[in-house]
Order: sequence, then C-alpha cells, then structure tokens
Amino acid sequence: MCGHYSFRDLSKERVSRYRVIMFQMKIAVSRTVACAAALLLPLGANALSLGFRTDTVLMHIPAKDVNDFKSFISQSLNDGEAGKLREWSSSARTSKYPVKVQLTPGAVVETRSAGQCRLLSADVSQRSRVESWRIWFCKQSDGAWKISGLE
Repeated sequence: MCGHYSFRDLSKERVSRYRVIMFQMKIAVSRTVACAAALLLPLGANALSLGFRTDTVLMHIPAKDVNDFKSFISQSLNDGEAGKLREWSSSARTSKYPVKVQLTPGAVVETRSAGQCRLLSADVSQRSRVESWRIWFCKQSDGAWKISGLE
C-alpha cells in the first residue's frame, strides 16, 4: 500500500514542473496518512492528517509488530491510568534499531458531540530521531476508539 508512483503520464501532458511537484507531494502525504492510520488503528479511523510528515518514525515499525503495537494503543486507551507513562518497543529490524514509543494517556473527557474522548501524548523514537505526537481519540458506540484529531 505504501509504494512509489510513476509520474510519466503527467510529463507527457506537459504539466508544469510546479504542478508535478505539488501532485507528487499530495500523493506522498496521502499515502503516508493512509499508512500511519493503518498502523495507529485497530481503532477504526477513516482519516488522519499528519501534515507534511512523509517519513514518520511510525513507518519503521516492522510488519510483524504492527498488531502488537495496535494492541498497546488499544490497551492504553481502555486501561491506561491518566498521566502514567506506558512504554512499548518493536523488535529489532535488520538495522537493529527498534522503534520505541512512550505513551501518556490523558483523562477521559465527556463531550457533547463526540462522547468520551481521550488525549494520548506520544514520543516515538528510533535511534536519535524523536517525534512528539498528541492525538485525540473518541470512543464509538461499539466501544472502538477512533482518531478524532491531532494537536
């Protein structure tokens, strides 16, 4: 799903270089968003905007660890004590540098429009690269959590 696109057809149509670059960026961002959403969610979100993060550390979680990572997020949302740090680490990849995640769940808040929501603060790292995320999740009527937005 997270592959490379060929833009030969656009060049044949003599689209300006600027438009080609903008189109490439748009595709790259939408692919990254789809991949990150797939990694982040056992939780049923259909959309997630990561801005222009085209190479997030989350993309380096090995495929064999994705289900474990999803379970970690789900457990953090369902059972995590507000303000208490929880840690997860992927298995070592061929580069031998695991992806490490530190999550701190916020308190569950009740909203009129979305029901129960919870903020997860995350520090995601691999080697010396660290990303900080603040992601809102809201509980659906079926009990599943869905991404509501980023701060």
